[in-house]
Amino acid sequence: MCCLRGLNQMTDKVVIFTGSKRDFDLFLKSNISECEETMPFMELIQHYNARLRPNESGVREEALSKKIKVENCIVRSDDYGSVLPHVLPNFTNIVTLNHDIGTLYVQNPPRRVIESLKAGYGDKIEYYESDYPELTRQALEKVFFSLNSDVLGQEDCKKQILSGMYRLTTGCSSKPVVLMLYGPSGVGKTESAKSISKTLGGELLRVQFSMMQTQEAYDYVFGAEHSKSSFARDMMGRESNVILIDEFDKVNPLFYNAFYELFDEGRYVDTNYNVNLGQAVFLLTCNFESETEIKKILGPAMFSRIGCCIKYADLSTEQKQEIIERWYQNILEVLKEDERSFIKETNIREWFLKNAERYDNIRILKTKLENAVFEKLTDHFIIKIID
Repeated sequence: MCCLRGLNQMTDKVVIFTGSKRDFDLFLKSNISECEETMPFMELIQHYNARLRPNESGVREEALSKKIKVENCIVRSDDYGSVLPHVLPNFTNIVTLNHDIGTLYVQNPPRRVIESLKAGYGDKIEYYESDYPELTRQALEKVFFSLNSDVLGQEDCKKQILSGMYRLTTGCSSKPVVLMLYGPSGVGKTESAKSISKTLGGELLRVQFSMMQTQEAYDYVFGAEHSKSSFARDMMGRESNVILIDEFDKVNPLFYNAFYELFDEGRYVDTNYNVNLGQAVFLLTCNFESETEIKKILGPAMFSRIGCCIKYADLSTEQKQEIIERWYQNILEVLKEDERSFIKETNIREWFLKNAERYDNIRILKTKLENAVFEKLTDHFIIKIID
């Protein structure tokens, strides 16, 4: 039989967890049994709003006259964006207004929430965080194996990436690794980042500043309202310690000073968050053609913080043909047997192998090959049947 813990105080214990949703869920699963009563933060906020506006809430007056005892309350990273700004600095008072809580679990709280919790429960707060895998020589061997499997060609690039990451195996540096991958589009830069992240564990955190307008990018980089997404919040909630910033050359140069402390000391601070990224691997991509151009556009201050600039070259015709073979087989594997047999009778594979040199961008090449297959399938299995 499950028994409730004694709840003699407003909150017995406060736990602050810094890290990904995946890791937070695992942490909760290992610390909260199924028989314990658990209240989501947004349900608690509903009770708080009912106390403030009882006539509008529909909650009976007797339900508001006494505190609710609950064993656990869980505050998730996304919850802060759903409340009004005044909730953050008054977080402790609001949480305990209607409730006596056994353990309060708080994920990735903004700075004002942390300050409120420290003021009320400084000696009761326990701190936990995502445990990112330590980078070892054995881990680098696995990275090398995966890169060779996932990225065709670019042998010098793979070696330079491993060399750049090797420093983290010493365990004596709190400074992240920063590598600039440059060269033409679609030759393996992004695929390299995905491969490394997959090997080291967790979904790659990928940021594309080129997709943002100036004000949107400014708010994302420096932080704005607590309800908006931000670079700091995304990094705090990352699954992987590998972070890809695509098209770093498209960032407004005025934003580069936001990265100085991050790349120097592994710390990133904006208006709401303070993030530690000492052992992270930052992979920046751009379409520059030389290190001279990179230094000119980024400026000496930014350029000096890049550990290594790694040039990706155009692929040979033979390498493109090997990619076609691989991708063609990947497509066949997901098709039904009759679809597979039909596609094998077409000349799609032979045409792309013969015309591989036409394509400079591998991403476009894969898309064209896939489109050709599904257009043939549509004609044969859908349109002709209807006709």
